Amino acid sequence: MVKAIILAAGKGTRLRPLTYGIPKPLLPIKGRPMVDWVIRSVLSGKMIDEIIVAVSGTSGNSMDDRILSHIHGISVDTYLKNSDYGCTVRTIPTPQRETSGDLKYVLEEVGIKKGEIIVAYGDNLTSFDVEALMDYHNRCRKELGVSSTIVLFEAPESEVHRFGIAKTKNIRGFDLIEAFIEKPKLSEAPSRLASAGYYIISVEDVFDMLPRERIKVENSLFPQLAKEGKLAGFITKLPYWIDISTMEAYDLANKMAHENLILPPPLPEDKNG
Repeated sequence: MVKAIILAAGKGTRLRPLTYGIPKPLLPIKGRPMVDWVIRSVLSGKMIDEIIVAVSGTSGNSMDDRILSHIHGISVDTYLKNSDYGCTVRTIPTPQRETSGDLKYVLEEVGIKKGEIIVAYGDNLTSFDVEALMDYHNRCRKELGVSSTIVLFEAPESEVHRFGIAKTKNIRGFDLIEAFIEKPKLSEAPSRLASAGYYIISVEDVFDMLPRERIKVENSLFPQLAKEGKLAGFITKLPYWIDISTMEAYDLANKMAHENLILPPPLPEDKNG
């Protein structure tokens, strides 16, 4: 069985004033909190037996910031404790040190130092075959010794300049990521492949490589793995992908959801509808 970590401790500053009162993970998309959509995406892999949601702890530069952060973390924890996903779902308050610092903190708090972990970003809505991702990672690890596999999707031509775009090479049927080119012009992009915000890490390989300070995985772990030839890309077609990081994206997600253009992934055997 496999554990998953959802990194959802961001302050959601670009979604204010909504996030002054509602934690970003609980902002509803057609009545379902954002974190519910992400949990459902992760649970499409039937091997998942526990999900750990990294939430905001008592951090901030002022007393008001620390109180708000603490209340947001408690609110997400309360919601999840009163939800039934058919597996263990728990929260861990983090120091909010971006994706790398928070991921390292969670691994240390839970005592995970080996095995495969699925990592998801709490504001990236999509749906894909988690079991196919795991199978691909395991085969690529056995064949080429990779330490992490990132879900990659093809960004629209008009939006390539918004993403870090992957430069890949195919070795024995597997796609290795050589580098990410940050926000290139379409004419200079090595591909249109962008990260979906979901990936697998083999913890024993990367635990000591993850820094504790405030830095993103994309700026610390991934470049190092790519340099060593240990970062794979799982290229797949996604039915939709929305990064809920701005008010415009949040409005678009709700509009699409209400028009049934995007649907939350069903729970295994549709246990809770």
